Amino acid sequence: MEINSKPFGKIIIDERQVLEFPSGLLGFENYKKFALIEENAESVFKWLQSLEEVNLAFVLIQPELFQPNYRPIVPKSELSTIGLHSVEEALIMVIVSIPADDPKKMTANLQGPILINKTTKIGGQFISRDENHPLRKFLLENPAELEKV
Repeated sequence: MEINSKPFGKIIIDERQVLEFPSGLLGFENYKKFALIEENAESVFKWLQSLEEVNLAFVLIQPELFQPNYRPIVPKSELSTIGLHSVEEALIMVIVSIPADDPKKMTANLQGPILINKTTKIGGQFISRDENHPLRKFLLENPAELEKV
């Protein structure tokens, strides 16, 4: 299917890339349909593009790429809203914020992970109950690491 995207303009995506967020995302509850887009096979970043608003797109990363032991704590009652019994069943992504004036200071939101049911393609954004999960975790401890990303 053809979609309009914020980062890439008009692109063709596969139906398998379409995700439904019944409750939307935190602060964007009215937007329910998104596409998960890879810029290219080498990039660690993905885009979560709204199918309802072209200017609404988020940069995502899998947290284990920079935080190997990351496991959000989300109650089973909340996980059940997307058809999951445990966090381990989910595709776990976090939203990345990249300051325009200094991309080396990009951060990831470990407190509000996006969990996706890999089978049904239904997702949600949840609040991790782990107090050690910050809202803004620097992805790069050393600016030289930017060259690797």
